Amino acid sequence: MPAPSITRTATAPVVSTQEKDPIIYRFKLSKKRPLQFKARLTQFDLSNTDASNGTFRGFYTLFWIAMGFYVIQTVVRCYEQEGILLSLGFYRLISKDSLALLISDATMVSMTLFSVLFSKLMVWGVIPYDTVGYIIQHTCQVVFLFVNIYWTFWRDWPWVQSGFFTMHTIVMMMKTHSYTVLNGDLSVKLRRLEQLKEYIPKWTAKNKAKGSYTNEQKEELELMETEIKFLEDEMVHGSTRFPNNVTLGNYLDYLLVPSLVYWMEYPRTEKIRVSYVLEKTMATFGSFLFLYVTTERYILPKLYDPNMSEPRVVLELLFSFMINYLFIFYIIFECILNAFAELSRFADRNFYDDWWNSKTYDEFSRKWNKPVYHWLLRHVYAQSIESLKVSKTNATFITFFFSSCLHEVVLIIVTKKVRLYMFTIQMLQVPLIMIGRMPFFRSRFWLGNLFFWLCMFFGPPLLGILYCREAFWASWSSSSL
Repeated sequence: MPAPSITRTATAPVVSTQEKDPIIYRFKLSKKRPLQFKARLTQFDLSNTDASNGTFRGFYTLFWIAMGFYVIQTVVRCYEQEGILLSLGFYRLISKDSLALLISDATMVSMTLFSVLFSKLMVWGVIPYDTVGYIIQHTCQVVFLFVNIYWTFWRDWPWVQSGFFTMHTIVMMMKTHSYTVLNGDLSVKLRRLEQLKEYIPKWTAKNKAKGSYTNEQKEELELMETEIKFLEDEMVHGSTRFPNNVTLGNYLDYLLVPSLVYWMEYPRTEKIRVSYVLEKTMATFGSFLFLYVTTERYILPKLYDPNMSEPRVVLELLFSFMINYLFIFYIIFECILNAFAELSRFADRNFYDDWWNSKTYDEFSRKWNKPVYHWLLRHVYAQSIESLKVSKTNATFITFFFSSCLHEVVLIIVTKKVRLYMFTIQMLQVPLIMIGRMPFFRSRFWLGNLFFWLCMFFGPPLLGILYCREAFWASWSSSSL
């Protein structure tokens, strides 16, 4: 039986060939670094005993008390100045065309169900992943991204709706990519495993008829048996065996799980705590109120003001943008992801680490968004090293380039203009990483952390000026005509 050609994927080991027999080619028997999914809690989770007993737990309480007085002070000031508790201008913006957005988002998510059928076809051998399957997968991903971006432009949504829909589209593309890559890789290994199991008995009978095995034949048999054991181990994650995972139910469960990297089996909690879901829901709405107040009262008026110079706008927006950044982080990584984790009983809730202690931007990129970091590490960084044979430094550059392109795509769609400010600023992190790795900075935590926080303070307001003021002035001018 002729052996199939095998190309390396994001999870496939290196393949070598031998000329003696077309069946005798082997995977390099070295497992890739396994994904460390295990039961963990986020650092700000109230049920995390380690965090609740931490030395600085009182500052966490102080922060929320301060934010409560911050909202009260803002509401009182708004009532004194305008006679209303809070303006609804930003609410009207974010609620515009909400039904169409909901239907569009549901349609976009449902489009990804094709991944299940595609994986089934690879398992059945209809579409070999290592040849045409790989091409079909990436073609479909490009079409999926293009169609949804085109729909965003066609609907002409405001920047909030456009940004949300585009980011959710990218998230779903990342999820389906990880799903099809793993199933495609395992389908190739399954086919190889089945061929070996079929070939070895014939090989044994053929060589036994000639008498005892030679040393070379013994080594060959041992290598085939070792490869079979390796492939058998690759087929199993926990108690789930490939291809039993390729079902609609497993995929729908994966969509709920707050992980961008697909694995056949994740650690699970014993039950869904309804009180926990309600707690995170209330925290989401409460944090969004703080976000809304800051945006409505302290950010939009400054960005709309054409009489205020750019340096003055940066100065005025330093704290406002930082507060919003913290609330957006808290809403996404502490509230929303934890709520979905509870609903799917996903036990590994290490969505972030102590990024606020970062000394360099590579440390920050590893810690602040763990789901995206793991996806980039597995499907961009490792793939670049394996397929393109590049060094780790070049793979890091490719990873930052890919991430910068995705960020810029979102901002191009939001502002409907190509400016590349975000791309440039994010790519500047690469030389900053090199500088941060110098012994002078590595041995001085306070200096690296100080530089990191200064960049965090000035970066978002600067991007707000570069992107938002132009977009807001355009919308303001069109609405005033």
